[in-house]
Parts: sequence; C-alpha cells; structure tokens
Amino acid sequence: MSNNYGCLLPAAPASRRNIPFYHDKTEAEFKADVYERYDEFVTRQTALHLADGLHGGYPYQPLQDYLSAHLPTGEHLAVADVGCSVGRLIGDLAAGNPTWDAYGIDLSYQMLRQARDYWVTGKTLQTNLINYGWGTPLLPGHRLPNLHFALARAERLPFPDDSLDLLLNTFLIDRLPGPYAAFAEWKRILKPGGKLIAVSPLNYLRPDSWRTAHPPVKILAHLQANNWRVDDWKDPFPLAEPMDARGNVVTWNCVAFVLSPS
Repeated sequence: MSNNYGCLLPAAPASRRNIPFYHDKTEAEFKADVYERYDEFVTRQTALHLADGLHGGYPYQPLQDYLSAHLPTGEHLAVADVGCSVGRLIGDLAAGNPTWDAYGIDLSYQMLRQARDYWVTGKTLQTNLINYGWGTPLLPGHRLPNLHFALARAERLPFPDDSLDLLLNTFLIDRLPGPYAAFAEWKRILKPGGKLIAVSPLNYLRPDSWRTAHPPVKILAHLQANNWRVDDWKDPFPLAEPMDARGNVVTWNCVAFVLSPS
C-alpha cells in the first residue's frame, strides 16, 4: 500500500466539500434524516466523542478498550468504520496506526463534514453546548493523511471485494432498515481472515426489527447460519452517555461481538 491512502475508494458520482457521495441522497432523504440536524445531533455527538475535557476522559472508554482488545496487528492494514458519526473511533485508529489506510463511512453529510473538518483538515471546532451547561469549548483538530471520509449506505459500500482487514460499526445495526441487511455486504468486503467488530444497544426503530432480531440470540443464530465465526460475544455491554453538565446520563445496554468470515 505504501502511503497510497484512499486508494480503495473509486471515483464518486458526486461530492460536497470534498466528501464523496456513493449514495444519491435526495432532498427528501436529507429532510427525513434526523442525523442531518446539526444543532441537535451533530453537536451532541461532538460533545460525546470529541470533547474529552468536559468529561475527564472519553465517556466511551470501555468501547475503546473492547476494540483495542480485538484489533488485528500489522502494518499497512485497511480499516473502515461504517456509521462513523464524527469519526472518533476511526480517527483514533488512524492516528495510532499511521501506516493503516483508514475510512469513515456514514449516511449523514453533516456528521461527515464535522468529522473531516476535525480529523483531516485540522480545523479547531467551537461547538455551542450552552444548552447542556458546557459552554462553547474549543476543540483543536488533527491532520491525518491516512484517513478518508465518504457518504454511503451500510448495505451498499464502495469498497472492492476482499479489501478490508477490519470493519467496525457501533450504534448502527438497530438503525438500519433491517437488522440483517448489511451483514452479507460486510462479508463481501472483508478479506479472508478479516474481522468485524460491532457494538449496538439493539434499540430498534421499527417493530419488524424487534420481531425478527430480539432477543439477541436471534442475531447470533442468523450469523452462525450465514457462515460467520463468532470470536467473541458480550451481552450485556453497558455504555454510559453523559447528557449534560449536571451529570445526567443515559446507559445503553449494548451487545458487543467480534466476527470472522468463515
């Protein structure tokens, strides 16, 4: 790979502010997508994932620790975070492994714009968190040449077959139209011997998803029936999300698992 960062992304049919679009997101989709609401959702994600100083550390450190325990080792690996939000997990991986070719994928343009500004262009963010009691902290960014962001659907990714050593996603499975929809696509793009690491509260948005994928043993059965090897499974895997300067929190009752295509 030798510094040929970003080589796994083909030419995109469209882009905005240097973010390639591999899904033709319509204006109706933009309006319906709550994660395009900057003041409400992007600022909250920024406070949670990029403003460690507000919390005395990263609130999702247990998530980081779980990821670290299952990372592959080696130089020049290709890794993607699907549903990357403002890029914390993939940004830390790219910063800590400068020879890795790293990609952050999301369906929200506003999340990707914030992520790219912070992790790639080195912009200092000044986020308005007054409504949560945190003021307007300054968050100095990074310049990571080995990290690229792109807009795409989790079920239809722009990567070639057998191209990734690691694929991760967090808080994504329960946001997909169907909880099983993306697993076949993720298997397609993983190399033989590659890994998928997923963490989700399984807080489904649709009644059909509750019927087909709850309790989580139904997901486990689906994976085993579709030739995934389950290398690790933790349930429950709690994560606490701070909500404001008062110390109010929401605790997500997640499941965490590591898969390999078999």
